[in-house]
Amino acid sequence: NENRFSIVLACRQSGKSISACCYLLWFALFNPEKTIAILANKGATAREMLARVTLMLENIPFFLQPGCKALNKGSLEFSNNSRILAAAKSGSSNRGLSVNLLYLDEFAFVERADEFYTSTYSVISSGKDTKIIVTSTANGIGNTFYKIWEGAVQEVNEFKSFRVDWWDVPGRDEEWKKQ
Repeated sequence: NENRFSIVLACRQSGKSISACCYLLWFALFNPEKTIAILANKGATAREMLARVTLMLENIPFFLQPGCKALNKGSLEFSNNSRILAAAKSGSSNRGLSVNLLYLDEFAFVERADEFYTSTYSVISSGKDTKIIVTSTANGIGNTFYKIWEGAVQEVNEFKSFRVDWWDVPGRDEEWKKQ
């Protein structure tokens, strides 16, 4: 939460998307008048993540549940005027939007990610307290995710890096690896 720019490299099925959804919901509930955008490599994936946020919302204690102004496959809007939007990654996904928190899922797998990132970064960097969270599993070297990740690891950009390896996941040990 203290970092404006976070990048997460995590193994498959490690809970990175679920953890991100929890944070997005928390951010929307406890920060009024914020716009959160979930952008994924496919619109269906972004909507699935929004559905996870909705399921989380339905299962938190009643006294924490805010009123909902809108609840559909593409967005959630709360009584505190915060909203969560879901869209596919494209150069026009965020045009005209004022975004306070941008979540980019599986960013190493986005085609033409450099163009998308260039158009998106200005939306986030123009604010003083705007945030971006980028997550992905590895997808080779040379792609935009890799470049941002390496810059974070070498501390030459503003991103804070977080890494989850397969052995960090509970239940995954040498026996699991052999299987």
